[in-house]
Amino acid sequence: MNTSTFSAKPWHSRASPLARTACAVYALLLVYSGLAPWSGWRDLGLNPFAYLSAPIPAHVTNFDLAVNVMAYVPFGALLVLALHPARRGWVAVPITLFAGLALAGLIEALQSYLPTRIASNLDLSTNAAGALLGALIAAPLASSVIDRGRLADWRLRWFERHASMLLLIVALWPAAQAYPEPMLFGNGDISEELGAIFSALGGSPAWLYSALFAFTETDGEFGVAEFVLAEAFVVAAAMLAVGLTLASTMRPRAPRVRLLLVLLFVALASKTLANAVQFGPERALAWLTPGVYGGLALGLLSLLAASAAPRTWCARFAMLALIALVVAVNLVPDNPYYIDAISGWHQGQLLNFNALAHWLSVLWPFVLGLGLAVMASPNSVESRTRPASL
Repeated sequence: MNTSTFSAKPWHSRASPLARTACAVYALLLVYSGLAPWSGWRDLGLNPFAYLSAPIPAHVTNFDLAVNVMAYVPFGALLVLALHPARRGWVAVPITLFAGLALAGLIEALQSYLPTRIASNLDLSTNAAGALLGALIAAPLASSVIDRGRLADWRLRWFERHASMLLLIVALWPAAQAYPEPMLFGNGDISEELGAIFSALGGSPAWLYSALFAFTETDGEFGVAEFVLAEAFVVAAAMLAVGLTLASTMRPRAPRVRLLLVLLFVALASKTLANAVQFGPERALAWLTPGVYGGLALGLLSLLAASAAPRTWCARFAMLALIALVVAVNLVPDNPYYIDAISGWHQGQLLNFNALAHWLSVLWPFVLGLGLAVMASPNSVESRTRPASL
Protein backbone atom coordinates (compact mmCIF):
# COMPACT_ATOMS: atom_id res chain seq x y z
CA MET A 1 0.00 0.00 0.00
CA ASN A 2 1.49 3.37 -0.98
CA THR A 3 1.74 6.59 0.99
CA SER A 4 -1.13 8.28 -0.81
CA THR A 5 -3.48 5.56 0.40
CA PHE A 6 -2.67 6.44 4.01
CA SER A 7 -2.87 10.16 3.33
CA ALA A 8 -6.47 9.70 2.18
CA LYS A 9 -7.52 8.29 5.55
CA PRO A 10 -9.84 10.67 7.44
CA TRP A 11 -7.77 10.49 10.64
CA HIS A 12 -4.44 11.12 8.91
CA SER A 13 -4.72 14.92 9.11
CA ARG A 14 -6.09 15.08 12.64
CA ALA A 15 -4.18 16.32 15.67
CA SER A 16 -1.68 13.97 17.23
CA PRO A 17 -2.91 12.60 20.60
CA LEU A 18 0.61 11.27 21.20
CA ALA A 19 2.17 14.73 20.75
CA ARG A 20 -0.41 16.35 23.02
CA THR A 21 0.02 13.72 25.72
CA ALA A 22 3.81 13.89 25.48
CA CYS A 23 3.73 17.69 25.72
CA ALA A 24 1.53 17.60 28.83
CA VAL A 25 3.71 14.96 30.48
CA TYR A 26 6.90 16.85 29.70
CA ALA A 27 5.43 20.08 31.09
CA LEU A 28 4.61 18.25 34.33
CA LEU A 29 8.17 16.92 34.46
CA LEU A 30 9.51 20.47 34.08
CA VAL A 31 7.28 21.63 36.93
CA TYR A 32 8.42 18.77 39.14
CA SER A 33 12.13 19.24 38.47
CA GLY A 34 11.83 23.01 38.77
CA LEU A 35 10.24 22.79 42.24
CA ALA A 36 12.19 19.85 43.65
CA PRO A 37 12.60 18.94 46.49
CA TRP A 38 9.03 20.18 47.20
CA SER A 39 9.74 20.77 50.88
CA GLY A 40 10.51 23.65 53.23
CA TRP A 41 8.08 26.09 51.65
CA ARG A 42 8.15 29.54 53.29
CA ASP A 43 6.86 33.05 52.65
CA LEU A 44 9.40 35.85 53.15
CA GLY A 45 6.86 38.53 52.34
CA LEU A 46 8.48 39.32 48.99
CA ASN A 47 6.80 39.70 45.65
CA PRO A 48 7.32 36.31 43.91
CA PHE A 49 7.97 38.15 40.63
CA ALA A 50 10.62 40.45 42.09
CA TYR A 51 13.27 38.31 40.39
CA LEU A 52 12.29 39.85 37.04
CA SER A 53 13.99 43.15 37.93
CA ALA A 54 16.77 41.67 40.08
CA PRO A 55 20.42 41.86 38.96
CA ILE A 56 21.69 39.02 36.80
CA PRO A 57 23.36 36.36 39.02
CA ALA A 58 27.12 36.82 39.15
CA HIS A 59 28.13 33.18 39.45
CA VAL A 60 26.70 31.32 36.46
CA THR A 61 28.49 28.55 34.58
CA ASN A 62 28.18 27.64 30.93
CA PHE A 63 26.90 24.24 32.10
CA ASP A 64 23.98 25.90 33.91
CA LEU A 65 23.12 27.97 30.85
CA ALA A 66 23.26 24.97 28.53
CA VAL A 67 21.08 22.85 30.81
CA ASN A 68 18.49 25.62 31.12
CA VAL A 69 18.27 25.97 27.35
CA MET A 70 18.25 22.28 26.51
CA ALA A 71 15.62 21.47 29.15
CA TYR A 72 13.02 23.53 27.28
CA VAL A 73 13.92 22.53 23.71
CA PRO A 74 11.76 19.35 23.85
CA PHE A 75 8.91 21.35 25.37
CA GLY A 76 8.99 23.86 22.52
CA ALA A 77 9.12 21.13 19.87
CA LEU A 78 6.36 19.06 21.48
CA LEU A 79 4.09 22.08 21.91
CA VAL A 80 4.37 22.95 18.21
CA LEU A 81 3.44 19.36 17.35
CA ALA A 82 0.60 19.43 19.90
CA LEU A 83 -0.84 22.64 18.43
CA HIS A 84 -0.97 21.14 14.94
CA PRO A 85 -3.21 21.41 12.91
CA ALA A 86 -5.13 24.14 14.78
CA ARG A 87 -2.03 26.35 14.64
CA ARG A 88 0.21 25.28 11.80
CA GLY A 89 3.86 25.95 11.10
CA TRP A 90 5.33 29.33 11.97
CA VAL A 91 2.06 30.55 13.52
CA ALA A 92 2.74 28.17 16.42
CA VAL A 93 6.19 29.67 17.16
CA PRO A 94 5.10 32.87 19.01
CA ILE A 95 2.44 30.87 20.87
CA THR A 96 5.08 28.41 21.99
CA LEU A 97 7.43 31.20 23.05
CA PHE A 98 4.69 32.76 25.17
CA ALA A 99 3.82 29.38 26.69
CA GLY A 100 7.48 28.73 27.50
CA LEU A 101 7.77 32.16 29.15
CA ALA A 102 4.59 31.59 31.13
CA LEU A 103 5.59 28.12 32.35
CA ALA A 104 9.17 29.08 33.22
CA GLY A 105 8.03 32.35 34.80
CA LEU A 106 5.52 30.58 37.02
CA ILE A 107 8.11 28.00 38.11
CA GLU A 108 10.65 30.74 38.91
CA ALA A 109 8.01 32.63 40.91
CA LEU A 110 7.18 29.53 42.96
CA GLN A 111 10.89 28.98 43.59
CA SER A 112 10.78 32.18 45.66
CA TYR A 113 9.02 30.11 48.33
CA LEU A 114 11.65 27.33 48.40
CA PRO A 115 14.77 27.76 50.57
CA THR A 116 16.96 25.64 48.31
CA ARG A 117 16.03 27.39 45.05
CA ILE A 118 16.86 30.84 43.74
CA ALA A 119 14.53 32.54 41.26
CA SER A 120 16.48 34.08 38.41
CA ASN A 121 15.60 36.21 35.40
CA LEU A 122 18.54 34.60 33.61
CA ASP A 123 16.96 31.18 34.09
CA LEU A 124 13.73 32.55 32.68
CA SER A 125 15.53 33.94 29.63
CA THR A 126 17.44 30.74 28.89
CA ASN A 127 14.33 28.60 29.40
CA ALA A 128 12.40 30.79 26.97
CA ALA A 129 15.29 30.59 24.50
CA GLY A 130 15.12 26.80 24.72
CA ALA A 131 11.38 26.78 24.06
CA LEU A 132 11.90 29.11 21.08
CA LEU A 133 14.69 26.93 19.71
CA GLY A 134 12.54 23.82 19.97
CA ALA A 135 9.66 25.61 18.24
CA LEU A 136 11.90 26.79 15.40
CA ILE A 137 13.15 23.24 14.89
CA ALA A 138 9.69 21.66 14.90
CA ALA A 139 7.68 24.30 13.04
CA PRO A 140 8.82 23.43 9.49
CA LEU A 141 8.56 19.70 10.27
CA ALA A 142 5.18 19.50 12.01
CA SER A 143 3.04 18.96 8.93
CA SER A 144 5.38 16.43 7.35
CA VAL A 145 5.78 14.51 10.61
CA ILE A 146 2.11 14.41 11.59
CA ASP A 147 0.16 14.73 8.34
CA ARG A 148 2.06 13.16 5.50
CA GLY A 149 5.57 12.26 6.58
CA ARG A 150 7.16 8.85 6.75
CA LEU A 151 6.93 8.88 10.55
CA ALA A 152 3.17 9.31 10.37
CA ASP A 153 2.91 6.52 7.81
CA TRP A 154 5.00 4.24 9.99
CA ARG A 155 2.74 5.07 12.91
CA LEU A 156 -0.34 4.11 10.89
CA ARG A 157 1.25 1.08 9.22
CA TRP A 158 2.86 -0.43 12.28
CA PHE A 159 0.74 0.48 15.31
CA GLU A 160 -2.90 0.45 16.33
CA ARG A 161 -4.67 3.80 16.17
CA HIS A 162 -5.58 3.78 19.89
CA ALA A 163 -2.11 2.81 21.14
CA SER A 164 -0.78 6.33 21.76
CA MET A 165 -0.87 6.08 25.55
CA LEU A 166 1.03 2.79 25.69
CA LEU A 167 3.53 3.99 23.07
CA LEU A 168 4.26 7.07 25.17
CA ILE A 169 4.79 4.98 28.33
CA VAL A 170 7.07 2.59 26.46
CA ALA A 171 9.02 5.57 25.08
CA LEU A 172 9.69 6.69 28.67
CA TRP A 173 11.32 3.35 29.58
CA PRO A 174 14.83 4.31 28.37
CA ALA A 175 14.59 7.57 30.33
CA ALA A 176 13.61 5.60 33.43
CA GLN A 177 17.05 3.92 33.31
CA ALA A 178 18.90 7.21 33.96
CA TYR A 179 18.68 6.83 37.74
CA PRO A 180 21.26 4.38 39.19
CA GLU A 181 19.33 1.40 40.56
CA PRO A 182 20.92 -1.68 42.21
CA MET A 183 19.97 -3.83 39.18
CA LEU A 184 19.68 -3.06 35.48
CA PHE A 185 16.05 -2.26 34.55
CA GLY A 186 15.21 -2.51 38.28
CA ASN A 187 12.47 0.12 38.22
CA GLY A 188 9.58 0.27 40.67
CA ASP A 189 11.49 -0.02 43.95
CA ILE A 190 9.11 1.06 46.72
CA SER A 191 10.67 -1.16 49.40
CA GLU A 192 11.24 1.81 51.74
CA GLU A 193 7.59 2.82 51.48
CA LEU A 194 6.51 -0.80 52.01
CA GLY A 195 8.79 -1.08 55.04
CA ALA A 196 7.24 2.04 56.53
CA ILE A 197 3.75 0.58 56.00
CA PHE A 198 4.72 -2.74 57.62
CA SER A 199 6.29 -0.88 60.53
CA ALA A 200 3.17 1.23 60.98
CA LEU A 201 1.10 -1.96 61.07
CA GLY A 202 3.45 -3.49 63.62
CA GLY A 203 4.70 -6.17 61.23
CA SER A 204 7.68 -6.98 59.07
CA PRO A 205 8.09 -8.06 55.44
CA ALA A 206 10.61 -10.70 56.54
CA TRP A 207 8.09 -13.49 56.00
CA LEU A 208 8.04 -12.66 52.30
CA TYR A 209 11.78 -13.26 52.03
CA SER A 210 11.43 -16.56 53.87
CA ALA A 211 8.61 -17.72 51.59
CA LEU A 212 10.48 -16.73 48.45
CA PHE A 213 13.75 -18.43 49.35
CA ALA A 214 12.45 -21.40 51.33
CA PHE A 215 13.83 -23.72 48.63
CA THR A 216 17.39 -22.45 49.19
CA GLU A 217 19.82 -23.03 52.03
CA THR A 218 20.45 -19.32 52.60
CA ASP A 219 17.50 -18.69 54.95
CA GLY A 220 16.53 -15.64 52.88
CA GLU A 221 20.02 -14.13 52.88
CA PHE A 222 21.66 -13.31 49.58
CA GLY A 223 25.10 -14.34 48.47
CA VAL A 224 26.86 -13.61 45.19
CA ALA A 225 25.03 -16.38 43.32
CA GLU A 226 21.64 -15.19 44.56
CA PHE A 227 22.32 -11.61 43.46
CA VAL A 228 23.34 -12.84 40.00
CA LEU A 229 20.16 -14.90 39.64
CA ALA A 230 18.00 -12.08 41.00
CA GLU A 231 19.40 -9.54 38.55
CA ALA A 232 19.02 -11.97 35.64
CA PHE A 233 15.37 -12.47 36.62
CA VAL A 234 14.73 -8.72 36.93
CA VAL A 235 16.35 -7.94 33.58
CA ALA A 236 14.38 -10.67 31.79
CA ALA A 237 11.09 -9.70 33.45
CA ALA A 238 11.56 -6.03 32.54
CA MET A 239 12.36 -6.88 28.92
CA LEU A 240 9.26 -9.04 28.68
CA ALA A 241 7.04 -6.41 30.32
CA VAL A 242 8.06 -3.52 28.06
CA GLY A 243 8.68 -5.60 24.94
CA LEU A 244 5.34 -7.41 25.06
CA THR A 245 3.58 -4.12 25.75
CA LEU A 246 5.10 -2.71 22.58
CA ALA A 247 4.22 -5.89 20.68
CA SER A 248 0.60 -5.61 21.87
CA THR A 249 0.30 -2.29 20.00
CA MET A 250 1.77 -3.52 16.70
CA ARG A 251 -0.04 -4.37 13.51
CA PRO A 252 0.92 -7.60 11.69
CA ARG A 253 2.96 -5.69 9.07
CA ALA A 254 5.22 -4.05 11.70
CA PRO A 255 8.91 -5.07 11.77
CA ARG A 256 8.44 -6.57 15.22
CA VAL A 257 11.95 -7.88 15.85
CA ARG A 258 13.68 -4.71 14.65
CA LEU A 259 11.48 -2.45 16.76
CA LEU A 260 12.07 -4.54 19.88
CA LEU A 261 15.84 -4.55 19.30
CA VAL A 262 15.87 -0.77 18.76
CA LEU A 263 13.96 -0.24 22.01
CA LEU A 264 16.42 -2.43 23.93
CA PHE A 265 19.41 -0.70 22.34
CA VAL A 266 18.09 2.78 23.25
CA ALA A 267 17.48 1.70 26.86
CA LEU A 268 21.01 0.33 27.20
CA ALA A 269 22.47 3.42 25.54
CA SER A 270 20.53 5.62 27.97
CA LYS A 271 21.91 3.63 30.91
CA THR A 272 25.45 3.85 29.55
CA LEU A 273 25.25 7.60 28.99
CA ALA A 274 23.75 8.18 32.45
CA ASN A 275 26.54 6.16 34.09
CA ALA A 276 29.18 8.09 32.16
CA VAL A 277 27.75 11.44 33.24
CA GLN A 278 27.10 10.48 36.87
CA PHE A 279 30.11 8.27 37.67
CA GLY A 280 32.64 9.06 34.95
CA PRO A 281 33.42 7.53 31.54
CA GLU A 282 35.40 4.70 33.11
CA ARG A 283 32.20 3.37 34.71
CA ALA A 284 29.90 3.83 31.73
CA LEU A 285 29.49 0.05 31.35
CA ALA A 286 29.43 -0.77 35.06
CA TRP A 287 25.89 -2.10 34.59
CA LEU A 288 27.25 -5.00 32.51
CA THR A 289 27.41 -7.67 35.24
CA PRO A 290 27.19 -11.49 35.09
CA GLY A 291 23.52 -11.28 36.03
CA VAL A 292 22.88 -8.86 33.20
CA TYR A 293 24.52 -11.18 30.66
CA GLY A 294 22.18 -14.00 31.65
CA GLY A 295 19.13 -11.74 31.91
CA LEU A 296 19.65 -10.18 28.49
CA ALA A 297 20.07 -13.59 26.85
CA LEU A 298 17.07 -15.12 28.63
CA GLY A 299 14.90 -12.03 28.17
CA LEU A 300 15.71 -11.60 24.49
CA LEU A 301 15.01 -15.23 23.59
CA SER A 302 11.77 -15.24 25.61
CA LEU A 303 10.67 -11.90 24.17
CA LEU A 304 11.24 -12.84 20.54
CA ALA A 305 9.21 -16.02 21.04
CA ALA A 306 6.39 -14.57 23.14
CA SER A 307 5.96 -11.40 21.06
CA ALA A 308 4.74 -13.53 18.15
CA ALA A 309 1.56 -14.32 20.10
CA PRO A 310 -1.72 -12.50 19.38
CA ARG A 311 -1.82 -8.90 20.65
CA THR A 312 -4.31 -9.67 23.42
CA TRP A 313 -2.08 -12.36 24.85
CA CYS A 314 0.98 -10.13 24.54
CA ALA A 315 -0.74 -7.56 26.75
CA ARG A 316 -1.69 -10.22 29.31
CA PHE A 317 1.82 -11.68 29.43
CA ALA A 318 3.21 -8.15 29.72
CA MET A 319 1.09 -7.54 32.83
CA LEU A 320 2.26 -10.81 34.39
CA ALA A 321 5.90 -9.96 33.66
CA LEU A 322 5.40 -6.48 35.09
CA ILE A 323 3.98 -7.89 38.32
CA ALA A 324 6.92 -10.29 38.57
CA LEU A 325 9.35 -7.40 38.00
CA VAL A 326 7.87 -5.21 40.73
CA VAL A 327 7.69 -8.08 43.23
CA ALA A 328 11.30 -9.11 42.57
CA VAL A 329 12.67 -5.56 42.72
CA ASN A 330 11.04 -4.98 46.09
CA LEU A 331 11.97 -8.35 47.62
CA VAL A 332 15.64 -8.49 46.73
CA PRO A 333 17.78 -6.90 49.50
CA ASP A 334 20.17 -4.08 48.68
CA ASN A 335 23.36 -5.23 47.02
CA PRO A 336 26.29 -4.24 49.33
CA TYR A 337 28.45 -3.52 46.26
CA TYR A 338 25.82 -1.11 44.98
CA ILE A 339 25.63 0.63 48.36
CA ASP A 340 29.40 1.08 48.33
CA ALA A 341 29.35 2.51 44.80
CA ILE A 342 26.46 4.87 45.45
CA SER A 343 28.14 6.26 48.56
CA GLY A 344 30.67 8.02 46.32
CA TRP A 345 28.05 9.48 44.01
CA HIS A 346 28.25 13.28 43.99
CA GLN A 347 25.13 14.58 42.26
CA GLY A 348 26.26 18.21 42.19
CA GLN A 349 24.55 20.25 39.47
CA LEU A 350 22.36 17.28 38.47
CA LEU A 351 20.64 17.10 41.88
CA ASN A 352 17.23 18.25 40.63
CA PHE A 353 17.48 16.15 37.48
CA ASN A 354 18.28 13.07 39.55
CA ALA A 355 15.31 13.73 41.82
CA LEU A 356 13.11 13.67 38.73
CA ALA A 357 14.88 10.60 37.34
CA HIS A 358 14.39 8.80 40.64
CA TRP A 359 10.63 9.30 40.63
CA LEU A 360 10.43 8.32 36.98
CA SER A 361 12.28 5.09 37.82
CA VAL A 362 9.97 4.39 40.75
CA LEU A 363 6.67 5.20 39.08
CA TRP A 364 7.24 3.92 35.54
CA PRO A 365 6.16 0.26 36.15
CA PHE A 366 2.99 1.37 37.92
CA VAL A 367 2.12 3.80 35.13
CA LEU A 368 2.65 1.00 32.62
CA GLY A 369 0.42 -1.29 34.66
CA LEU A 370 -2.27 1.38 34.70
CA GLY A 371 -1.94 1.84 30.95
CA LEU A 372 -2.27 -1.89 30.32
CA ALA A 373 -5.31 -2.06 32.60
CA VAL A 374 -6.98 0.86 30.83
CA MET A 375 -6.36 -0.66 27.40
CA ALA A 376 -7.78 -3.98 28.62
CA SER A 377 -10.96 -2.40 30.01
CA PRO A 378 -14.23 -3.29 28.22
CA ASN A 379 -14.86 0.32 27.14
CA SER A 380 -11.41 0.60 25.59
CA VAL A 381 -11.75 -2.72 23.78
CA GLU A 382 -15.17 -1.70 22.44
CA SER A 383 -13.85 1.64 21.15
CA ARG A 384 -10.99 -0.10 19.35
CA THR A 385 -13.24 -2.65 17.68
CA ARG A 386 -16.10 -0.27 16.77
CA PRO A 387 -16.19 0.42 13.00
CA ALA A 388 -15.09 3.92 12.05
CA SER A 389 -17.90 6.24 11.02
CA LEU A 390 -17.83 7.71 7.55
